[in-house]
Formats: sequence, C-alpha cells, structure tokens
Amino acid sequence: MSNEHIEGKNIQEDNILEINLQELLAKIIKHHRLILNSILACLALALLYSFIMRPVYKSTARIMIEGRAPKITKVDNAVFTDYDDRANYFNSQIEVLKSHAIANLAYDELGGYEPWGKLRGRFEFRKEFTKTEKINSLLKNISINPVRMTQIIEIIARDINPQTAAKIVNAWVASYIVFSSMDELIQRRTELESEIEQNLKYVKEKHPIIQGLRSEIAVIDAQIKGEKQKKFNANVKVIDDGQVPEKPYQPRILLNLIIALFIGAFGGVGIALLLENMDQSIQLQADIESFLHLPCLATVPTYKKEDADFSYALASAKDSTSMFAERFRSLRTSIIYSNPDLSKKVILITSAGPSEGKTTVAVNLATTFAQGDEKVILLDADLRKPVLHSNFNASSDKGLTDLLARENMDFKPYINKTGINNLDLISCGTIPINPAELLGSKKMELLLKELSKNYDRIILDSPPVLAATDAVILSTKADAAILVFKAGVTHKQSAIRSAKLIHSVHAKILGAVLNMAEAQDHQYYQYYNYRLPQEKTA
Repeated sequence: MSNEHIEGKNIQEDNILEINLQELLAKIIKHHRLILNSILACLALALLYSFIMRPVYKSTARIMIEGRAPKITKVDNAVFTDYDDRANYFNSQIEVLKSHAIANLAYDELGGYEPWGKLRGRFEFRKEFTKTEKINSLLKNISINPVRMTQIIEIIARDINPQTAAKIVNAWVASYIVFSSMDELIQRRTELESEIEQNLKYVKEKHPIIQGLRSEIAVIDAQIKGEKQKKFNANVKVIDDGQVPEKPYQPRILLNLIIALFIGAFGGVGIALLLENMDQSIQLQADIESFLHLPCLATVPTYKKEDADFSYALASAKDSTSMFAERFRSLRTSIIYSNPDLSKKVILITSAGPSEGKTTVAVNLATTFAQGDEKVILLDADLRKPVLHSNFNASSDKGLTDLLARENMDFKPYINKTGINNLDLISCGTIPINPAELLGSKKMELLLKELSKNYDRIILDSPPVLAATDAVILSTKADAAILVFKAGVTHKQSAIRSAKLIHSVHAKILGAVLNMAEAQDHQYYQYYNYRLPQEKTA
C-alpha cells in the first residue's frame, strides 16, 4: 500500500471524525436548554438531599492481630514453611469481626441501640424495632477494613451522634477481645439468647424456664466482665481507641453537587441524543450531508421581526441587514462558486413535501441575485397550487400556462413588475388540467431558451417532488435543482426519496437549503447587522 493511499485514508478518517464531532456538538447545542435543565434539576435534588440528610459521624479504632507462627514441615531434609495457615487465620478474624456474635456482645456492652434514618424531620422513619432488627442495623453501620500488607485492622462505626459513634467502635473492639479469649462462653451465651427468644413465644418472662436461662446468662456475663477490662489478650492488641469525631463526614455537599453535575450533564446529553435518534426529521446541516450526500448550501433561520408589515418572503428586499437576508447572500455565493462559468442560469427550487418554504427560498434567492446586479426572472411553475403572485400583489389571470398555449414565445406581455430592481415575475396563469405534460413540453424548453437570452438568472418555483411528477419533469429542463427541507419537519426518508427521484432522470442537484433552522451564530450576525449598509430596493 502506497504512502499516498495511507495518507489519503487517514485524512478521510479524520474528516469523518470531525464531521461526527461537529454533528454531536450541533445536537448538544440544539438541546442545550434540555441539558441545562437536567443539570439544574440534578443540582437542586442534590442540594435538597444534602439539606434533609442527617449529619453522620464516624469513629475509627485500630487493632493488630498477631497471627499464628507459620507451620514448618520437614520432608527428606527439606524444610517447607506454610504461610497459608497464617493468612487463613487472619482472614477468619476479619469475618469474626463482621459477625452477629460480635454485634450481640457490642449491643449488650452499649446497653441497647436505636436504629436511625438518614433523613431528618418528617422524612425520618419511626417504628418499633425488635432486638434482632436493632442488632442488624448496628451491624450495617460497622465497617471492617484490613490495612494492606499489615496485620492491622481498622474498625469504623457510623452514627448520627458523635459520642455514640466512639462508644460503638470501642464496644466493638472490647467485644472482639472478649470473643477471642472466651469464644466458647460467647457461643454458649448466644445459644441461650436464642433459646429465650424461642421460649418467649409460648411462655411468659416469669416462667421458670426463662428464669433459668437468664440465670445461666448472668453467670456467663460475670465471667466475661473481667475480660472486658483488658486491652489485649494473647494475640490482639489495641493500637488506637475510637475518638469522638469533631465534625460529620456526611453529607458531603460539594461531592454531592459534583456528582449531580456529571449525572445531570450526561443524563441531559443522553436524553438529547435519544430524542435525536427517535426523531427521523432533517434537523441539522450534517443530516443533509450524511443522509443525502448533498452539500448544504445554506441554513436559513425563521425570519423574526415583530413590527414587520410584509411577508418574510420579501425579507431580503425589505430588511437586507437581517441575518435572514445574509443567509441568502451566502446561498447566492455558494451557487456562484459552484458555477464559475455561469452555465447554471436556470435554477429549479423544489422541496420534498408541501409547506417547507420553497416559495420563500425562491423569492429571496431571486431577490438576492437581483441585488447583486443580475437581471432575474421568477417563474411560478407550480401549476397546481400557485402562490408566487400573491407575494408581489400581482395578477395570476394570465401567466406561464397562457404563454405556453401561444404559438410564439413573446413573453413580454406576461411580465409582472415586482417592485424590486432587476427582478421580474411570470405568474402561473390559468390552472391547467395537464400540468405535467405542459411543463415537459417542447414549448417549455423554447421559453427557457428565450428567457436565457434576456436574463442572467431564471428561478423556477415548482411543486413538491413527492406531491406530483411536475418537479421531476421540470428538473430535466433546468440547469440545476435546489432542494428545500424544513428543519424538524422534513422526514429523512422523504428527503432521500425526493433526491433519488431527481437523480433518476439524470438531473443535476446543486445542493440543499435547510429552512427554518436554529441560528447558532448570533454574535457574528449582530455585528454584521450593525456594519452592513442598506441595499437599495425599488
């Protein structure tokens, strides 16, 4: 493979990546309000959660467990040291620290325990708990963390009261020490507690059976009490006692807000992309380029001016400093640079379906060419629903259809003045019963040739491609066609089908115009509107 081929491939991949990134950015900008609202909603929820969340404190104690010496085995004068038994012992002690047996001992050491909810005020749950439920809740608020590469274990207790957090963690350490020294007694005590709970289902507290079990527990407690005074036994040493924390570790408002920011941003972008994937309409310039493989000659915003006393089809003539008018100057430039030899004099303006703005594009494009000192004529070739004449308050009694019915091609009696310098109009005329045959006739070709001798540009406003065959037939008479798509309305499949129909008759499509698109470059156009001199109109 040649270096030129590799470089070309890399450039193509870079271009595809750039287009994809631009398309993604365009979609994000389009849905920026949705994304911003998602972020604000998540931040508000994070603040609310942080406000109603009760402050939680944690206290940490550290103990060291001195494991058993490694087992040494001698086989045929070879000595083997087994460290697995030592590691198993250490892991077993971690599990003991997490057990219900230790939780039971710590519960008794504390003299009881009351579960707490994370939310304060009316959000807090309130109910009666059994002892088992209390012990389970206590266990959930304990963390056992071995310190890596050491024999030290951290024990962390969490509670809404800082003093209680310290008491819990110290009680846990003391209970573990007792359990390590007197595990058989502890196991027996746990069994007795279970027996009492089972018997209380059938007999009352003062029953001799219950009293006997209580007495045995009291004896065991007396034996255990002495052990609780010790800080160490044979293999457990307390490195750090749990201290009363000075400030809560939860809620962490800043962390909650940062997490909410990311969730809101990614969630908003995800929703925006989901909506884009569900929406099969042409939305962006990138849609035209990727789905139709056509250049987007211009994106035209909706003309907005509250005090305008004219149709926005005439905006380029009446308000030439507007961003709307500037987009048509950009369209004019695109056409000129794609046609340096001026061979494309006859330009067909059509759309996939109705109400997509093709007539508005035709009028404003013709106006812009006229403002550029070109002699332009507009032809209303929509012989089914003509509206072009209404934009100029012109008569449609006689026009294109009547001209085509004549023997000669003297078009001058059918010319309407538009009130715009260099721009003339031929309206539809009498609506025929056979528009397709009329537009495809030899006389239509002769008329366009005659008009080409007298005008620099001929702009044809035709019916939508998918509504009738007229536009497809007429595209064979024009030098080039421009497809108009309405942003958010034109279905992608409709746009693709309309382009295929025109290509099927070997007509030339110059490109597409995305009409009523969201404007994204306001600052530039505000500057332009301030600087641009008013162009002359009649």
